[in-house]
Amino acid sequence: MRDAETNPSPDFGAALTAWAAAEPSVSGLVLIGSRVRAPTDALEFADAHSDWDFHVVTAQPRMFLECRWAAPLLGGSLRAYAARSAIIGGVPKVNLVFPGAEADLVVIPEKLLRRVKWRAALGLHRRPGWTQRRMQDIAEVIRPGWRFLQGEARWGPLYRRAVAEVADPHLGDPAVCQLAEGFVCDYVWTLRKLARGEFLTAQRMLHRELAEVNFQLLHELKLRRGERTFTKARRLERIASPAELAGVTVDARCEPAALRAALEQSAATCRELMAALVGAAWRWPP
Repeated sequence: MRDAETNPSPDFGAALTAWAAAEPSVSGLVLIGSRVRAPTDALEFADAHSDWDFHVVTAQPRMFLECRWAAPLLGGSLRAYAARSAIIGGVPKVNLVFPGAEADLVVIPEKLLRRVKWRAALGLHRRPGWTQRRMQDIAEVIRPGWRFLQGEARWGPLYRRAVAEVADPHLGDPAVCQLAEGFVCDYVWTLRKLARGEFLTAQRMLHRELAEVNFQLLHELKLRRGERTFTKARRLERIASPAELAGVTVDARCEPAALRAALEQSAATCRELMAALVGAAWRWPP
């Protein structure tokens, strides 16, 4: 695979746009992500490492579960293809790798989007429930910028309404406390694995579960403070304070003393974040 810094990125956007224009089942193609954002936004503007991000609205979402449709793109140079876990309405997010270009596609069934559009026209997106959640799925991703490459007349009003009329999702205090309770359970589980000498599984738990809870709690705290923040720990190195970074960073060799120290650091961070989020409404158990 070529180095993105020394080789120009193929124009996957043009290739996908041409494919979508010729594919009858596609009624909408939306460019999202860093490649459509303003160049003045230093945190989100595309650079040499940026991939391509799209929403694809289709009447045949199952077509994307396999790579056959994508094989001819960019001269048939597809190197890897993965249909991953559901993003919107039980359909996959598709990842593609070509020499010098990577892409993520969120596949949205046309049937689902028609239902969202109809229910939003009734104003159901203004109260908690299925419609608001689906609108948030759209708005949270596209809010920094989007551009229709196909289907704007049909779907553009819905996208504009999502951004204008639906706030990004927040975790309520009960959901925050549920995360913390799960953290405590996993903390105790990890302690027992350390005592048994299962250091690899303890290391896995630290990086996979406990770190993820602290990332979510920090993200929610920044949302509540009105600070800029991104999901999945994106750009934390550039937006978090040194203390915040030190708290959520997990750096532990696979040996008992280092793992135990990292576990206690993660637990201390969880307690601090919970105190800032809900105060006395939740306490670490004795």
